[in-house]
Amino acid sequence: TVLNYGQSLFEGLKAFRRSDNTIALFRPDQNALRMYNGAECLLLPPVPVSTFIKAADAVTRNNANWIPPHGSSALYLRPLLFGSGEGLGVKASNEAIFCIYCSPVGNYFKGGLKAIKLQAVKGYSRAAPGGSGSVKAGGNYAPAFLVQKKVWERGYDEALFLDAVSGEAIEEAGASNFFAVYPNNTIITPPLSSGTILPGVTRSSIIELAQNECGCTVLEKPLHISDLHGVVEAFCCGTGASITPVGSVNVHHGENEVDEKEPLNFVFGDGTNAGLVNKRLYQMLLDIQMGNGGNDALHKKYGKWVHIVKPIEEDDGSE
Repeated sequence: TVLNYGQSLFEGLKAFRRSDNTIALFRPDQNALRMYNGAECLLLPPVPVSTFIKAADAVTRNNANWIPPHGSSALYLRPLLFGSGEGLGVKASNEAIFCIYCSPVGNYFKGGLKAIKLQAVKGYSRAAPGGSGSVKAGGNYAPAFLVQKKVWERGYDEALFLDAVSGEAIEEAGASNFFAVYPNNTIITPPLSSGTILPGVTRSSIIELAQNECGCTVLEKPLHISDLHGVVEAFCCGTGASITPVGSVNVHHGENEVDEKEPLNFVFGDGTNAGLVNKRLYQMLLDIQMGNGGNDALHKKYGKWVHIVKPIEEDDGSE
């Protein structure tokens, strides 16, 4: 069924080698919940949260030698849930497979904290209201490959997707969530209420850290292209991207549209380096994930986000 009709969900999470040489997963329960909820949308049997976490534990434990040293990168886990039944009928599979594979990875964007350039393409939308944009379905991603390729060919790092209704509201930056920072320490990120934006695990973590640790006001509300006037810094975030600064946003009109106006190009800060809010959030998130010292209060407060994976020699045999 997955090969014919794309009945599949996937997740992405990372295992980190921490400063004390323990190995940790970052908020795997949230990935498990997102896959559980997505299964209902695609008529796949939901994987219990406990089963998901045990499987992620086992894969991480048995591939511990592939986890990069502390302070470098991470082991990426890719859980999959897909319809595996035989048949050509256009209907949900009566069988499904849940599996996890993994690989060491570096940064999604190779520049680290160097700002990336985004291009919004008019006339193309990643998802529409009433669809599956809020679900991490495999079929949501392949249709974006062509527009991403064209964006890369024009010299930009990633596409910035706009909404399907007005063509003006920002939704996602590639496979990441988008945030805009204003001078009064207000941060705006597009809301999940449209049902077209993926509820990112990193997104929810950043919102909490920005509000509780940085004194920012975070508003989840529509963010239009015109609202980028006055933005002092911007960033996108996700499991792969972590927190990546955005230096500029260019607006490109679709291939079949004629624009007689000057092309829109928004530059944030100096267009090259991360802003102060971005840097602070990035460092806090990294410290929590990696167990870096120097902020015991931070680790105590957000210790629940960190799931320590026991090494094989400590396995109690309960699996």
